[in-house]
Amino acid sequence: MSFKTLTLTSAILIALAGCGGSDSKKAEVEVSPPAPVVTPEPEVDYTSAEVEAVKLGVVKTHINTTEGEGVSYYVDVTEDAETLVVSLFSGTENKALGDPDVYVKFEEAASAGENGVFDCVSYNGSDYNETCIIDKPAAGRYHIFIDAYEGGDAVDASMFATTELFSANILCDEPVRIRAQAMTMEELEQACAVISQTKRVFDEVLSSDITPEFQQSVEFDLNEVTNIHIFESLSNHASWAEHLFETSNTSGIYFETSPTDWWHSSDILTFNALEWSDGRTVIRSLNHEYIHALDGRYNKEGGYKSNMGWWSEGLAEYLSTFYQLPYTRVTTASSDNPYTLAEIFAGDANYYTWGQLAVAFLIESHPELVNQMLVHMRAGEWTEFDALLATIASDNQSEFETWSTTTLPEQFKESVETLTLGDYQQINGRGGWLFSVDIPPGLEAVSFATSGGSGNVDMWVNKGEAMHPALTDTFTCTSITDDSNEEKCTLTTPETGKYYVAISSDFVGSDIIDLNFSACAGTDCEVMLPEQLAEVVATEPYLPHWPEKGTIGTCSLGETYYDSAKPALDLSITNPTDKLVKVYWLSRSSGDKSGNSYATLAKDESYTADDWDIGHRIMLTDGADNCLGVALLNDENNGFTVTEAMVENAMDEAPPVEIPEPTAEIGSCDLAVSYTRGSGNAPDLQVANTLTTAVKLYWINNNTGEPLLSSVYATLAEGQIYTETFWAVGDRMMVTDESDTCIGVLDLNDTSNIFVVK
Repeated sequence: MSFKTLTLTSAILIALAGCGGSDSKKAEVEVSPPAPVVTPEPEVDYTSAEVEAVKLGVVKTHINTTEGEGVSYYVDVTEDAETLVVSLFSGTENKALGDPDVYVKFEEAASAGENGVFDCVSYNGSDYNETCIIDKPAAGRYHIFIDAYEGGDAVDASMFATTELFSANILCDEPVRIRAQAMTMEELEQACAVISQTKRVFDEVLSSDITPEFQQSVEFDLNEVTNIHIFESLSNHASWAEHLFETSNTSGIYFETSPTDWWHSSDILTFNALEWSDGRTVIRSLNHEYIHALDGRYNKEGGYKSNMGWWSEGLAEYLSTFYQLPYTRVTTASSDNPYTLAEIFAGDANYYTWGQLAVAFLIESHPELVNQMLVHMRAGEWTEFDALLATIASDNQSEFETWSTTTLPEQFKESVETLTLGDYQQINGRGGWLFSVDIPPGLEAVSFATSGGSGNVDMWVNKGEAMHPALTDTFTCTSITDDSNEEKCTLTTPETGKYYVAISSDFVGSDIIDLNFSACAGTDCEVMLPEQLAEVVATEPYLPHWPEKGTIGTCSLGETYYDSAKPALDLSITNPTDKLVKVYWLSRSSGDKSGNSYATLAKDESYTADDWDIGHRIMLTDGADNCLGVALLNDENNGFTVTEAMVENAMDEAPPVEIPEPTAEIGSCDLAVSYTRGSGNAPDLQVANTLTTAVKLYWINNNTGEPLLSSVYATLAEGQIYTETFWAVGDRMMVTDESDTCIGVLDLNDTSNIFVVK
């Protein structure tokens, strides 16, 4: 058997702001564990009856390992394929998974540990789903070993293997492997071209004049290849990312796992944003996420540093979305409440907008300071790095303000593109654009217009001088419509001269795809425009372990999810049993029932509604609010019937709650200050409320010391108890009353964390 000391892998979780992102506390903890102690695994006899076959696409349930002994399976791939995915996950009994690891080997028994025999290893932390992916699998037998080192047994796990998820697979010229759910070879090659261009920009900007060891990876970094997983749509990304990688991300994300250890990995998850682009194909934030991978490999020692979000996101935005596109920089810098460099470095400002502003300033105005920063970053000299940032902030604030108010507007004016009257320019991307059009004498009218495409843009026209709408509200003509790209400015008897046209998306994170800007002489004039791109309809996901459509699944489906905002038709839930059944909405963000029940169904009663969406989940409980099952609303059959098996142990009312004896004291509100998060999960977390009024639980941000009031983790009525396993040792939680006034602070320890609110 092998022994693993790792409790949680160090992971970088970087996602695009304003479009969602992971809210999983457990995956944001930075851990630098010692290397695991490995002892040789016993040889496995694959001719014995103990080795069981798993069929492709068929879920194997009730997998258990006991007393530290692993368990072996195999799956036969009948023909060469693009990708083989082996997924181990929490099973149907809704128990904690434990902490097993998965090893896969082609045509040979797999074994565990650094010196084990494997082609793929999935080595995540406790209660994490495990995923092994084999690229370009040849036909043959693939041996699967589920390792259960001492204390890491698998508990009621489920597993399936499939060659159908990522049907396209390519290794780019850059060390990047793209695994795609639905892309043609041409589309794969286009994605590879984006990757190559992104690396060129990265090298051009962080050139040998700036980077201390140009194009040399950080010492001991083993992530030579980055795997990019591109899902067919946002809904597919959300469902599969939650299942395979246990993240609730809905915007694109990068994971850097233990870059100097043998179980290292570098993974990007993204998708074709069809739901956000009106059916037009656009791979979400592909270059942005790849910049994170390059930053981790070439710039920064170790894993993710939460206090460096401004640099990570700022660099990714500067080198991808906003590189040589200063429109949005002016918008940011012109804020009514501008941030200082010190505030940006401290994490007080938005990482994406103000972070990219600080990165742009440093790279463009002080490359020598960036060089000094990278020297410390590559060496992991974080104390020296923090001291350098403090000096940079104090020495350069005045210059930063001048640069923001003078240089940026000039860069905006210099970014102008020329459009000939009677012609058009196609616009794709994010942010804003500036054009100029020369108007000759003698015209009765001239029209500037935008049409087609995804997103929503607005337009400003000004004669004689390029003006940014964040700096003035005086323009020759303005066209602003809600939720429409049909903008038009018509000027009668226009003066001769140069006209400047600013076009901007109303949301900086919105992808503008297939938009056309045109200028022509006349009031009702038209310019011949290209045909619009054909609309692609996203296929709704339905994962192999989900129940048959129209049947109720187990409570293990109580997890975070994404809904498509498409109506779920003909919803009905019928209770033919003698037990009371309650209907609850399952919260997208917490994976638990939320709010009050929608209905309580007695025998032969039904609940029907027409305002639910495909992807929504409904939890059915007994009268005591114990989960009986979860219904997944889908695109085919939403007629659900409660079964006798579901209510076999159901109760009509809840028994009295036994309040536990506290093992930890609730601290004062003075503990709401910045703190250091630990490296392991906080054991025995329970928070019981004995007050007659409800209390709320909030996470306290470890960097700012402020409660994250936008995310309430629980609202506890009298007698209710909150329990969870993903909190880290050292985490702090604020207990408040219903008006968010602090009652006390929980400081989670490494021994026992049973708190009672009195």
